[in-house]
Order: sequence, then C-alpha cells, then structure tokens
Amino acid sequence: MGFLLRQLGYLAAAAVACFYVFVVLKGPNGIPTMIEKRHQIERMKQTNDDLRLEIQRRKTAIDQLKNSSDARDRAVREQTRKARKDDVTIYLPEGQSDAR
Repeated sequence: MGFLLRQLGYLAAAAVACFYVFVVLKGPNGIPTMIEKRHQIERMKQTNDDLRLEIQRRKTAIDQLKNSSDARDRAVREQTRKARKDDVTIYLPEGQSDAR
C-alpha cells in the first residue's frame, strides 16, 4: 500500500509540474509573447535600415549642394519654382502622372 501511495505521489507531482510548465509557456511571458517580440524586433530592424538609407541619401544630397553650384542652382529653382530665361518648364495638372 505504501508503495502504491508513493507512486501516486510521484505521478501527481509530475502532473502538477507538467501543468505548471504548460501554464508558464502559454502565459503572458510564454512562447507566443516571445514570437511576437521577435517579429517586433525584425520590423524595428527593417525600419532602422530604411532610416539609415534615408540618412545616407540626404547626406549625399547635402554634400552635392555644398560642393556643386549647379546642384545649388537647381535646388533653388525647384524650391522657388522659377526658371532661367533659357529653361523650358512643363507643368502637369495635379493628379496626373506620366508613368503608364
């Protein structure tokens, strides 16, 4: 009888331990949360990469503006929407694009 009770005690302890592990893994800090955090980290890494590329593009544009008078003139003309006497300017109606 004592042997049977001991075996049942071990079985009950193992069942409780398994249940505890299941609850912990499915709980708020469990596997689903870890998977969501991993996805979130990947999205943030992609956003950081995109921002790094944008920063690099802007640095290149700034360097061009610093070093090239033609680039500065072009930027000023684009900002003010003014043209030189020998320039040809074509304005498209709003909402239309030339890509077909």
